[in-house]
Amino acid sequence: MKRKIHLFVLFLFLYGFTLAQQPQLLSLDSCRALALKHNPLAQQAALYTSMQQIKDEATGHGYYPQVVLNGQATWQSDVTSLPIQIPNVDIPSLSQDNYRLSLDINQLLWDGGAIRSQQQLDVSLLEINLTEVETANLRMIELVDQTYFSILIFTEQEKLIQLAMDEIQSRLAKVRAGIDNGVVLFSNADVLDAELIGMEQNLMELRNGKMIAIYKLGALTGVQMGTGVIFELPVITDLPEFQAWVRPEFKLFSLQQKRLDDQIQMTGLKLMPRFSAFSNLGYGRPGLNMLSNSFEPFAMIGVRMNWNFWDWNITQRNKEVLGIQKQITDTQRQNWELNQDVMLNTIKQEILKIKNQLAADYRIVSLRQSVADATAAQLDSGIITASDFLTEQNALTKARLNQGINKILLQRAKLNYLTVIGFTN
Repeated sequence: MKRKIHLFVLFLFLYGFTLAQQPQLLSLDSCRALALKHNPLAQQAALYTSMQQIKDEATGHGYYPQVVLNGQATWQSDVTSLPIQIPNVDIPSLSQDNYRLSLDINQLLWDGGAIRSQQQLDVSLLEINLTEVETANLRMIELVDQTYFSILIFTEQEKLIQLAMDEIQSRLAKVRAGIDNGVVLFSNADVLDAELIGMEQNLMELRNGKMIAIYKLGALTGVQMGTGVIFELPVITDLPEFQAWVRPEFKLFSLQQKRLDDQIQMTGLKLMPRFSAFSNLGYGRPGLNMLSNSFEPFAMIGVRMNWNFWDWNITQRNKEVLGIQKQITDTQRQNWELNQDVMLNTIKQEILKIKNQLAADYRIVSLRQSVADATAAQLDSGIITASDFLTEQNALTKARLNQGINKILLQRAKLNYLTVIGFTN
């Protein structure tokens, strides 16, 4: 029984070790999601929403009764008195010190829609803030895409240069065998050794650039990434035809104009009359009877109207200013659309160019491979020098690099096409 337990524990250990040795696989979509989650701006959407809810509740309290407690104590140099004297009648004189404590209650009856308009203005501001967060998220996605594809290019270059080095090392072993047999010149081995040293330097530089890009991607996503991470190349087959912009910047222009419309409406409400009911309850000396010199309670209720029906055209001019701001926003939108059109057409041309280059790359690699194979056999036989072999081998390596990088660039251009329109999912 103990032996079975030991074997089971050993199996679990070996299984866990095998899983630990498996390379980490990352896709572009997962890196995007991790970056958006790791970005501190991810909290802003919830904060803006919470802030708007508080503002909406506070603004809505304008419909509630407003209760104000007032108190005052005064002394005056003179008081009202009757300038007559009546026999056998004592006319009391008023005190020069007065005291009043009152509770004022005001209830809004009609404000012309000012509170409702302010709430709508706050909602439009929330929509703008949330769209600005979407814009920041899109910029983060574009930065992640740029970093991710730079890693893919570094990886492809590293892989192809390593393949070229393996080929040269294979040829070097055969050249040394030929030198031992007296068939190949000794200098051919030196030429191949020197080429390998140069390629090792290039490989070190590529790996250094790749590690810098991986560190940057790790900082953006909040995930520690090592050299064993495998980055998947996103494959995009069909591209949709452009129909409309779905980027948050385009949406932002519409929201800004909508907010300006709300502000124009809010400005016009300043000339509307406002009706409210009020009550004044208090205790003091004097009360409502100004000839009484004793402390008395008092009460007053009524309806009040406020109407600023003439403001020397200030409201109209403010509306005109907001109208000009709408025109400015519209010109900004038109300029943005123009730049996006240019960028989209440029990407279309880039996609077409890369496709044509790839079609040629396949033919070039095939031809270069045939020539390189022939020169390798000639080098082994001592017919040509190592320099002649390296000329054709480097041409093959360059053709492979162009082909591999163009495959990546094609997918990056397609992804840029989608991102420029606004598709990020």
